[in-house]
Amino acid sequence: MPRQVSDFEQQLISLIKPLNTAKYTADCRWDRLEESFANLGADYGGLEMNPDYQRGHDWSRDQQQYFIENCLRGVVPSSGFLLQFNCPHWNDDPSETDLPPGLQCVDGLQRYTAIAEYLKGNVKPFGRTAQELARTNFGPSRFYMKIAIHGFTRRVDLLEHYLAFNAGGTPHSPEEIARVRALLEEAKKAS
Repeated sequence: MPRQVSDFEQQLISLIKPLNTAKYTADCRWDRLEESFANLGADYGGLEMNPDYQRGHDWSRDQQQYFIENCLRGVVPSSGFLLQFNCPHWNDDPSETDLPPGLQCVDGLQRYTAIAEYLKGNVKPFGRTAQELARTNFGPSRFYMKIAIHGFTRRVDLLEHYLAFNAGGTPHSPEEIARVRALLEEAKKAS
């Protein structure tokens, strides 16, 4: 039997608005990311890495290299090894959704792109390719990303989630946050 929630706790829930946790999480080796995403996309109706609320491919080649070098050094925090997606079909009842089918990248596009470019040989940490590092302790098969899939079915909820972890940080410009807030207002009007 579920525990009773007091009026005070209900007020706190309304004030704090805790974020939903992912419906599914898994660890995936760097050298299997692209294949894993392709399979998930095929199974669940598509894969959109750059939905309209994403800021696009923003990191320069130097920033991508810096990220990979810091991963190899072991100084990237666990949050830096997280890629978040949404898929309305991971929810118990996806029939009432205003979101497209398939997976949409919610967080981690820059990290994913840096890894993909490293695996293609376009990013060379310490002047080395992924192929050169493959059979060492610094090879791409030794590193993992955590994949988290949420099951939001309403665009409003997804955009509020996105803003909750991006609006307070410095990497996003005020214009980017304003753009996604405008998308949220559009979604609220449409629902």
